[in-house]
Amino acid sequence: PTASQLSKTGIRFRALEGAISVIHYDKRHLLFDLPRLVVNNDTEYRLRNLIAHEQTSKEGCEVSGYAIIMDSLIDTQEDIAILTRAKILENHLGSDERLVQMWNEMCINISESSSQRWETITKSILGHYKSHWRVMYVEFCAKFFSRPWLWLSSIAAVLLLIMSALQTVYSVLAYYQS
Repeated sequence: PTASQLSKTGIRFRALEGAISVIHYDKRHLLFDLPRLVVNNDTEYRLRNLIAHEQTSKEGCEVSGYAIIMDSLIDTQEDIAILTRAKILENHLGSDERLVQMWNEMCINISESSSQRWETITKSILGHYKSHWRVMYVEFCAKFFSRPWLWLSSIAAVLLLIMSALQTVYSVLAYYQS
């Protein structure tokens, strides 16, 4: 799921200073910690070189794992806005569209050799995201309570349904009492 989809299910993002090793997901507080990254014109080339080094040397998968996580989090400009607000990304490319394009093209042809750490983080996040009732609740709230007129009409509809049920009950009781 992308950053916007995760934030709709209650997961919050927090920027931490440090290397990739600061990446952590706290299940209890639904907080996803990611390192702060300043993106400028040479960031893409540096990341690609580090990923290529990891892929050819098979010595680790830290940068590759980070790139895959960021690629999955970023799909639209809304995702960039969420990560920028959390101060995880600082964009110096000129537009959010360029940043989206950079991340979406970053992980093409990367062989995914993930570590236990990345798998644990991913499973925890997906476990929360796929818990069906949370996603349905968020979608329900977004659909019926996102604007004042929507929630007022939803309340009116529920009240009318309750009053209709009460009228039916009283009609049936009156029929059997006579």
